[in-house]
Amino acid sequence: MPRERDFNRIDRVASTVKRALAQPLGELARSAGAGLVTITGVDVSPDLRHARVALSVFDGGGEGDDFVAGLAAHAAALQAVLGRELRTRRTPVLSFERDEAIARADRIQRLLDDRHVED
Repeated sequence: MPRERDFNRIDRVASTVKRALAQPLGELARSAGAGLVTITGVDVSPDLRHARVALSVFDGGGEGDDFVAGLAAHAAALQAVLGRELRTRRTPVLSFERDEAIARADRIQRLLDDRHVED
């Protein structure tokens, strides 16, 4: 059974992952022409060995999926950046996924707006 202290540590590591990766991910997105990238969440495993980073990519040309898929090639460099920020024995192995929640909400809003115009 996890102790309260474990949850606090997981939250602190997740916060550090988010803060440490924000700038490098933004620079990678700009160089790839992927638009604006925002880290929407970080899930860290209880043993602190894995971290799943959810990204929202605001792009006009559909480059976001390619960008997120291509991040696997940059994972080692991003882990090195993270390793300099964390004060843990091991640096979590990073995985990236696209968070579609904002895109879905935008689509729903457009559908509602279209329906409102028809009425």
